[in-house]
Amino acid sequence: MADKAYDIFAGSYVSVFFNSDVLNKDIDSEKFVEVPEVGAFPTTGIEREVIVAPNFTHKYSRKLVGRGSVPDIDLTVNYIPGSIHDQLYKLAEDGKRGQFKIVYWMDASKEIGVAKMYNGFLSSATYSGGESEVAAQAMTLSVDGGPIAEALVDLTAPTPEG
Repeated sequence: MADKAYDIFAGSYVSVFFNSDVLNKDIDSEKFVEVPEVGAFPTTGIEREVIVAPNFTHKYSRKLVGRGSVPDIDLTVNYIPGSIHDQLYKLAEDGKRGQFKIVYWMDASKEIGVAKMYNGFLSSATYSGGESEVAAQAMTLSVDGGPIAEALVDLTAPTPEG
């Protein structure tokens, strides 16, 4: 087994994958297709609504948290015509759900990382660029519910076959 060094994440060490099967629960599904040329580090997490409850017998009010949700995730790619980028744009046009897996890698070898899998809609998809800028496609993933799965990805681990 390889020595696992715990290292900080670098912003360029990220991969995004797409799967049209929103019923999938397997984070290692072979149906995932990698989205090439990810141009920006997608931010994932959780947010909760906060309610301030006045407390008239104390000096300070209390705060209560409500249900959690996943904030919208911005996905930016360096646009490649005729690639999966066009399929994602069509997903936004049609208002259909898709499944997305985001893997945050520990280093450039892309062997160990943390994966998060979500179902959601691409609520926007826009193109940008210019004569001195890369052609880019920016999309907003609106997550439907919470994470479907989260897992450590370790491609250095031996497989059951070998």
